[in-house]
Amino acid sequence: MYWDTNHLDANTKSGLDELLRATAQSVRQASALAALMQDLRDRQLAVLCGTYPAWDIALDRDFTERLWWTAVPRRPLTVELVAEGVMRIVHCEDAIALATALAWQSTLISNVENRARSPHVRPARRLQRRPA
Repeated sequence: MYWDTNHLDANTKSGLDELLRATAQSVRQASALAALMQDLRDRQLAVLCGTYPAWDIALDRDFTERLWWTAVPRRPLTVELVAEGVMRIVHCEDAIALATALAWQSTLISNVENRARSPHVRPARRLQRRPA
């Protein structure tokens, strides 16, 4: 809750004292809210790092000081992975969007890996009957 300081007279000592108290209260509330937001970001970052260990995940600011959630794969990307749509850097505005994007990226990586691992199955030979 922020204090309405419009009715305070800063020209009197009591008005100035009240204004300072209201300002201090607002600063405490803003600081508490900032700490909660940072704690939430730290928790989200820990969950993302634990869920997607194959990615380096961080919070970065761009030149406008806007906060971005970014992820970079820890291993080099092959031509097959890039062709499948795996990105070298994933940028999102929030942790939920990054989690969604990384889930999709993980699916794409899995598709390529599964194709590479699946053995080529040869058709069964016709059974020849031996004369009895």
